Formats: sequence, structure tokens, C-alpha cells
Amino acid sequence: MTHDLPEPPETVRIEGPGGRRIAYCSYGDPDAAPAIVLHGTPGSRYEGVALQRAATDAGVRLIFPDRPGYGGTDPVPGRGFHRWNDDFLSLLDHLGQERATLVAISGGGGYALSAAQAHPGRVVKLILAAAAVPGAPKEAYAGRIPIVTWLNRIVRWAPPVGGSMLAGTGVFKRMRSRESNLAAWPRADRLVMSTPEYRALSDLDTTEGRRQGMDAALTDLTGYAHPLPAPLASVSVPTVFLHGDADGNVPVGVARWAHAQIAGAELRIVPEGGHLFLMEDPETLLRELA
Repeated sequence: MTHDLPEPPETVRIEGPGGRRIAYCSYGDPDAAPAIVLHGTPGSRYEGVALQRAATDAGVRLIFPDRPGYGGTDPVPGRGFHRWNDDFLSLLDHLGQERATLVAISGGGGYALSAAQAHPGRVVKLILAAAAVPGAPKEAYAGRIPIVTWLNRIVRWAPPVGGSMLAGTGVFKRMRSRESNLAAWPRADRLVMSTPEYRALSDLDTTEGRRQGMDAALTDLTGYAHPLPAPLASVSVPTVFLHGDADGNVPVGVARWAHAQIAGAELRIVPEGGHLFLMEDPETLLRELA
């Protein structure tokens, strides 16, 4: 990462189903075919700032929408990852695209999988980068760092406490300091998380992501405890998993398990890569979009 964080591009706001507002940012080459990228949990359209320069150099275009209830996108009532499907169609229509590549980072995984199942004719390719997968078995999470395991349990048992933990408020205020929990993370992520540029990006991204509160993040984390209504085997679009073998947030066992469920899917392991491997090596993703 460079020492100077690029300025976020202008936010575009469109009208979605039922008059809902959908906000997104576009990164990279404005003349290239767009790929739609779903941010992590919690997060926002500003997650793309980290990929802005690399996307421009590679001649690709990345569309980062705020998912429902994050940043500038209105919530969708109810639960379930299918709640984003109509936003996906609205974005494609707005961009003038019949089909597009769909990318998910971390907590965006369930939403991308659901959209690919529901609308395979509108997905060129599905790329899951360090992505969470709904319903992954307990054994797939072997090696997960304890603080993340406890967060996911607390979110289910006591949502208000989980919300404070995620936001770093109340008794969890000290958790907003990277030094207080840095040692728990794999070396690859510690190196990224200790840089000033990452901290600036993280503050920008998560502050915008939780602008409407923590309900969207709590819904995300709760949803990953349960499988999608349709089996993963029903995913019929070309699918690629990109995952670091040192990921302590979403362990690589999750990707291995999900990869085995989808016929023809490819799994690309990033050696010694942590959960934030795209911050160090965006080319891993951009090569798949070339």
C-alpha cells in the first residue's frame, strides 16, 4: 500500500425497487466493462479505495455499492441474503449491462451467492475473495482467531452487545485501537493492519458503513450461521474462490468446503495470505477480471 490514501470518487445515487436509495462508487477505468464488488461486514462503498490505483492501472472498472442498510443505501425489511437480489438487477440496468462479473469480499459472500443462484443469466463470473459462506460446518472454521469466534457467538446470543463490540463503543471502545488486539491476528494481517494507510482506510470505510447503525452488520453475521435456502450445488455460473491459507477471520477451510459443493468451481490459495490479502496484492483479484 502507498502512504497517500486516494480520495474516494464521487458517490452515485440511484433509485432502486420501491423508491429505495442505492449508493455506489466506481473505481478504475470508466470505459471498461463493470464488475460489481460487494464489501465486507461492516463496510461500505469506500472499501474500493484500496483498489483504486491498481484497478486504474489494470484497466478494469469496479462498482462498489453499499449493501442494504450500509452507508447511503436504504435497508430492506426482513432477513436473508436474497434481500440484495433486486439491488443487483437495479445496478445492472442502471449501468446498461445485461450481465456482469460479481465479486464478494468477506461478508459479501452470502449476498453474491444468493444473487448468482437467483439470476445466473446475469452473472458472467462469480469471484469469492476471503468470502464468508452461509452454513459452513463448524470444522471448516478450525483456526479462526478467538475474538472473531466470540463475536459471532455474542451476535446470536446478545445482539446489542454484539453491536457495541462491532462498533467499538461502550466497554468495547478500546477494541477500536488496533494495538489492543493486533497480536491475535495472523502475521500477514498484522503487517497490513499496523500501517497508517490501512488505519485511515479502515476508519473511512467503517465509519461510513455504520452510518445507519449496526443492524445491517448484525443481520449479516447472524445469517452466516444458517445455509442458504438453495444448496450451494445449485450455483451454475463459473465460480472462483480466492483465499489466503493464513486467514484467521474466515479460515481457508470455509473456501475448501464451499468449493467442493460447486461443480467446476476453482480454488486459488494465496500462500501465507491473511484475510486482508487483497490490500497487499490486489493483482490476485484483478487477474481474474482481465
